[in-house]
Amino acid sequence: MANIGVSAIKLIDSDGDPLDDGAGRLNVNVVGGHSAIASGQNDTVGTSAEVLTSSQACKHVDIMAAVANTGIIYVGGSGVTTATGIALYAGDVYSVDIDDLNDVYVIATVDGENVQYTYYN
Repeated sequence: MANIGVSAIKLIDSDGDPLDDGAGRLNVNVVGGHSAIASGQNDTVGTSAEVLTSSQACKHVDIMAAVANTGIIYVGGSGVTTATGIALYAGDVYSVDIDDLNDVYVIATVDGENVQYTYYN
């Protein structure tokens, strides 16, 4: 197998400008992350699908079935059922990138179970 020599690789942005500092060092700024973190809970999850909580813009949410739960919590979209959702046993966590908490629905196998959530903006 022959070696192919590369004298220089130039990275450019969408305008055709180089992504270096003029001395050949890569100049990259990473933008993103989360600006805020908040938590909440729904301590009355019933045996019919319900929205996790009221509308709240976010980028990501971690949802945990309360450690004291005796049943299973299922997480999904508006049509979630105990046959189609992601099953969370007591202490289990499910994470999802999403733009609003009211897009997440939960249903329990035992009425009155609890889920805690932490969301990131």
